[in-house]
Amino acid sequence: MIKNPFGVLSPEQLDADYIAENFVDIFTDVPRLRDPCNTFISGARGTGKSMLLRSLEPEVLIKTGKAASIASLPYLSVHIPLRKAEFGVTELRRVGGYASVAIGEHLLSMHVMYRFAALLHRLGAEIEGADATSFLAQFVRYFELGGGSAQFSSDKNSTACDTFAEVRRVCEEELIRVRQYYTRLPLSGEVPPYKGALVGFLDFLIPLMTAVSGFKVFNGIPIYLMLDDADNLPISLQKVLNSWVSTRSTHVVCLKVTAQLGYGTYRTVDNRLIESPHDFSEVNISTLYTNEHNTYHNQIREIVARRFKLHNIEISPEVFFPRDETQHIRLQEIQSDLEAEHRQRQSEEGARGASRARDDVTRYAVPRLMRELAGASRSSHTYSYAGFKSLVDLSSGVVRWFLEPASRMYDRVVSEKGEPVSEIPVATQDKVINDWASEFIQKLSAVKIEPLEDRLEEPEPSEESLHAIGHETILYERLRNLLDGLGLFFRHRLLDEKASEQRVFSVVLRDRPSNGLRDVLELGVRLGYLQKADNAAKEAIGLRLPRYILARRLGPHYRLDVSGYAAHVSVMSRDLELAIQSPVEFVRRKAKSERSATNQLTLELGESAND
Repeated sequence: MIKNPFGVLSPEQLDADYIAENFVDIFTDVPRLRDPCNTFISGARGTGKSMLLRSLEPEVLIKTGKAASIASLPYLSVHIPLRKAEFGVTELRRVGGYASVAIGEHLLSMHVMYRFAALLHRLGAEIEGADATSFLAQFVRYFELGGGSAQFSSDKNSTACDTFAEVRRVCEEELIRVRQYYTRLPLSGEVPPYKGALVGFLDFLIPLMTAVSGFKVFNGIPIYLMLDDADNLPISLQKVLNSWVSTRSTHVVCLKVTAQLGYGTYRTVDNRLIESPHDFSEVNISTLYTNEHNTYHNQIREIVARRFKLHNIEISPEVFFPRDETQHIRLQEIQSDLEAEHRQRQSEEGARGASRARDDVTRYAVPRLMRELAGASRSSHTYSYAGFKSLVDLSSGVVRWFLEPASRMYDRVVSEKGEPVSEIPVATQDKVINDWASEFIQKLSAVKIEPLEDRLEEPEPSEESLHAIGHETILYERLRNLLDGLGLFFRHRLLDEKASEQRVFSVVLRDRPSNGLRDVLELGVRLGYLQKADNAAKEAIGLRLPRYILARRLGPHYRLDVSGYAAHVSVMSRDLELAIQSPVEFVRRKAKSERSATNQLTLELGESAND
C-alpha cells in the first residue's frame, strides 16, 4: 500500500486490486462508456480518463462485484495505452503518403494484438485449450495472409496460457521489426521499400476478435478495445483510427478512445468525417465536472473517504484540511454587514427581498474581504486558500489537481512532525498551494517574472521556453501573456468596489478569432490553463459563443477568488490580441472602456430620471 493516502501513480503502474479499492465509480455520469458503441472520451490531463478505462478491465469488474466470474462478464475489455514514447516519436513521420497509412495501420494493429494477447494470457486459466489452439491457427492464417511469418512452439503439452504467451511474443517481435524499419530510414539516404507484413483492422483484428468472442467462456460478448491517449498518435494514424470507427463494427468490436483536448482530426484515411452520434458517442469529462460542481465535489469527497479508510484515517476531510478560522470569522462578519446593508436599502428604496440579499452575500463578501486584506498596498498575500472546499475549487474539475497538492502537504507534515498525520495545518496548505500555482504558470517561461502588480513596464520578451523551440516557443510566450492579461484584469475587477460583477473568471469571445489567436487559445485549453465552454448570446436565439475559463489552479498566483460561481466579461478578438502582445496595456484599456461605459450608463439613468 502507498504510505501517502494522496499518492498519485500512473494508471499503468496500478494492479487490479488497487483500482478496485480506490476507483470511484462515475458511470452514473458517463453511462455510455459501458454501452456497446464507439466512444470518444476527452478531457484535460489528470481528469481520470485512464482510470476510467482501467475500471472496465475484467479483473477489476470481478473484484468490484460487477461480474461474478470471467464467464459472466458483460464485455471483454483490454486497456491499450498509446504512449508518446511509442507513437509520438519523429520516426513515424518519416514516411509519407499511402505508405505511412499502410505501415502505420500494421504497427497499430500489432500493438493492439500484443496487448490483447497479454490479456488473454492473464485469463488463460479460464479458457479452454481447444479455443486457444483454434485461435492460434487463425492468428497464423491471417498473419500469413498479410505477408507475415512466424515460428511457434509445437509443444503438445502447451496450456492456453502458453499459447497466448507465444502470440504475444510474435507480436512483440513484429513490433520491433517495424520500428527498426522506421529507425533505419535516415541511415540509407533514400526510402527503402518496405517488405514486411501488412495487416489491418478489417482483415486481421476483426476476424480474430470474432474468434475470441466465440470462446466458450465468453459466449459471444462484445470486445472493447480501449485506446488510451490517442492524441499521441501522428495525424496519419489518427485517421487510421477514425477509419476503424467508421466501419461501425460494434456488434463485434467497440472502440473506447481517450484523448486530451488536442485530438488532431476526425477525418478518415479517405478524408471522410466521422460524426456523432452515427459513428460514435462523445463525452468531455472536463466540461462535465466544470458544469456540475456538486457532482465533482461529491466525487472528490468519496475519493478522499475511500483513501482514508484504506489508511485507517477516521477524520472528515474538513477536519483534515482545516480552513483559516480567523479569516472565516471575518468573512462571516462581512456577510452580516452585507445583509444589514441590504435590509437598509430595502427599507429605503423598496429593494427585492431575501433572494437578493443572498445574492449580494455570495457575490460581494469575498471580494470585500480581499480588498480589505489588500489595503493601500494592494498586496493580499495573506489571503488563505486553505480548507477542503477551497482545495476542491482550486482543482478545476481535475482529480489529479486535488491529489497532487494534497500529497505534497501530507509529505511535508510527515517530514516536519512524523506520523500519524491528523491534519494539514493552514500554513502548510497555503505554502504548498501558492508554490503549486506558481509552478504551473512558470512552466510557460524559463525566466522568473516579477509579481504582476509590481510591474511598471512590460518585461523584455523571453527567448527561452521549457517546452519547445521555434514557432512553438512563440505560442507559449503568447499564452503566458494572455494568461497574465486575464489574471491581472480579473484581479482589477475584484478590487473595484464599483464594479457590478467583481468575481470574474472567464471571457466570452464575441467574434471570430484570427488563426494566430485561435492557436494560442487552443494551446491554453490543451495544456489545461483554460477550459472551454459556450455561452448563449443575448442578441440571437440559438447562437452560442465560446467562453474561455481561467483554470482556478491559477487563482492564488493572480490573487483571485476561486469560490463558487464567477461571472464572465465579453471581449472581442482585438482585446485578446492586445493581451497577447501587452498584458498591462490590455488591462489599462479594458478598465478604461468599462469606466466609460459605466459613466455613460450613469449619465443616461440620470437624464431619464430628470425626464
